[in-house]
Amino acid sequence: MEITRRHLVKALSTSGVGLSTAGCRTLDGTDSTETLTATETPTPATGWATQIPETPPNVSCSAVSRPIAEPIDREGSLAPRAYPGQPPSELAGQSMVEYVTAFELAYRQNAEMVANTDMTTDGKPDSYLTRFDISVQSTWVAPGPTNSAVIRLQYIGSGRIHPGMDFDYITQYVTYYVSSTRAVRARTTRNDFDGADSLDPDPWENGNPVACFEG
Repeated sequence: MEITRRHLVKALSTSGVGLSTAGCRTLDGTDSTETLTATETPTPATGWATQIPETPPNVSCSAVSRPIAEPIDREGSLAPRAYPGQPPSELAGQSMVEYVTAFELAYRQNAEMVANTDMTTDGKPDSYLTRFDISVQSTWVAPGPTNSAVIRLQYIGSGRIHPGMDFDYITQYVTYYVSSTRAVRARTTRNDFDGADSLDPDPWENGNPVACFEG
């Protein structure tokens, strides 16, 4: 029997990744308020990993879109979070979990800043984000087609909007396709999630390009 990449695919599962506002350095070396902790727990390949197509997602760099937030000049407001730059040279393992977790944190924080910044009639911010955290509960990594990786996160999140309204995320599932030249993101919040056995959310069927890099 011919042995193909699909027969050789392996998945890595980790748990306990937390991202919050407490200081360190980002992946591109800039100052940040991010803390990352992780415990690696390798597991056998799961069904979804064998469903990864043999070709990259058919997306165009001209369609790249991701939330971009403007700074808020008010005491206690969060600053927009920078997206990580080009992915690690080794597109596998824990380094990809950290890369995608940092990307997802920036994506969701900036989206919440855009959605929750309201101006008063005198043009000053009246509501704005003062806290945002995500807590990653489980992660999986599998090889993608030629020099790429497919990374999946399960996480919850919470935040606070000035002057004191708290909010929480229900469980989120996100899958990233990442190569040396692009990143594609797909997300779902389905309560009946069955992604342990199927490629869901699927960057090939439902993904949006969120970054392109020089090869």
